[in-house]
Amino acid sequence: MRADLSLKHLALVIAATVLPLLPFLDKAFHIDDPLFIWTAKQILKGPLDFYGFTGNWFGLETPAYAFIKNPPLASYYIAVVGLFAGFSERAMHIAFLVPAALASAGVYVLAARFTGRPLIAALATIATPGFLVSATTVMCDVMMLAFWAWAIVFWMKGVDENRPSYLAFGAVLVALAALTKYFGISLIPLLAAYSVMKGRKGMSSLLFLLVPIAVLAAYHVYTDSLYGRGLLLDASAYATGFRSKSSGIDAFGKAFVGLAFAGGCTITALFFLPSIRGRRAVAAGAALSVLGAFYVYWKGTLGSADIIQKYGWWYVPQLALYASAGAGIIALVAGDLIKRRNAESALLALWVAGTLVFAVYMNWTINARSLLALVPAVSILIMRDAEGKSRAATLYVPLILSFAVSFMVARADYLHANSAREVSKRIFDAYSPQGKKAIWYRGHWGLQYYMDGLGARQLVFSSMAGEGELIVIPSNNTNIGKKYLQESFYQIDEIGVKPRLLNVMNHACGAGFYSNEWGALPFVIHPDCAENYRIFLNAS
Repeated sequence: MRADLSLKHLALVIAATVLPLLPFLDKAFHIDDPLFIWTAKQILKGPLDFYGFTGNWFGLETPAYAFIKNPPLASYYIAVVGLFAGFSERAMHIAFLVPAALASAGVYVLAARFTGRPLIAALATIATPGFLVSATTVMCDVMMLAFWAWAIVFWMKGVDENRPSYLAFGAVLVALAALTKYFGISLIPLLAAYSVMKGRKGMSSLLFLLVPIAVLAAYHVYTDSLYGRGLLLDASAYATGFRSKSSGIDAFGKAFVGLAFAGGCTITALFFLPSIRGRRAVAAGAALSVLGAFYVYWKGTLGSADIIQKYGWWYVPQLALYASAGAGIIALVAGDLIKRRNAESALLALWVAGTLVFAVYMNWTINARSLLALVPAVSILIMRDAEGKSRAATLYVPLILSFAVSFMVARADYLHANSAREVSKRIFDAYSPQGKKAIWYRGHWGLQYYMDGLGARQLVFSSMAGEGELIVIPSNNTNIGKKYLQESFYQIDEIGVKPRLLNVMNHACGAGFYSNEWGALPFVIHPDCAENYRIFLNAS
């Protein structure tokens, strides 16, 4: 069922995107944000040599192309903004309101081809932790989603109406999506499948997919000539190599964690399905949650962590609940495919299934960023399922609940990001008067950005701080290293971060929004999840 587009509704969607993001405009740079900022600054120095710098991201100083595994298009956008507005947090976050608005607008226009309620589908996309948290970063994910949604819009219209100009523009958008984030490449087989399923009128459109293929081939050849390795295949090799070294979860365990991440990052299935399907959905969800809880109890571990022993019994129902919501997404896909059996249903099914398979079994880690692409498809499927079952007015209650949870998750991520900036300043205010020796630190993400900015030094694994010098060791960061202190070091201070009820990235409570290496859930309710920075002095 297609719906007519409304400029009033489009304006509402854009407003609903921008307004919730305004409280986070001063958010500190976080997780991989520094990588995109550093690349943008390099682009201003050498526009064609985007990774022509070195950095320490894994404990050793290496060329940027060795540790940055995303294409550079988002950083070109940052470079343009930085050239005119500077690289402050506020300037960057204001600039990234644009791709967020374009993404939600694209979802609204796309949803109108699938459902009579495109407005609620677009709002449901915004009201998810996957979208809202990602939109508070300066990473590439939401920008890729914007290209992704509009590429499908123009491609479908081009195929259905036999419009070569639309197909050509859609093909260009596919290339831009892939040059923003490599996952955008999956649009090529997705759109090819749609064209084939449309029969004879879709077959001629396949030639236009040679455009993104040619662009990506040229990018691979260019980066190979520039850096001695083609970065397109290099990113795939990195993911494969990391998966082989990581502490493993078996295939079924990965599927369970993937469903929990999908259910948590969308959250909409958890609230909408009971409203749409009534007691049947509640009963099915309760049964799945109980089965999930038994599975977790029987399994005991997911990866290297003993779930109950390390995180407590309260972790189990949260994990089971989100996994049941993830199972609800699978049910939505299957139900729509069985009911409608057309190219549009197959497109949505392949969209969701392809994203899940990539995020769970092909990517280097399961995380919310990799699952962001399926959020619009899930929102559209929910609205298709609601047609003829629910009045539009009854769908706003689950929408409000979804938004409330997502906003709280975004705020938790905001507080986590800001803590690294605040602690860095506190350390330098307390320990860096004129004439004092160097302050060293371990860890990366936003901590590295702010410690470097204040004049600290990143400690490489092969070196050690000198006599009278300090080392700062965070408890909740990446690549900290195990053997960083000798007997001559002793702790002189510890700076604690105020515990948060909701946590998005913390080993101690199993929250792993950006990587399931931190935990089997994207976010966790935990009343007392500690985080601290210990400061050591070399007294030798």
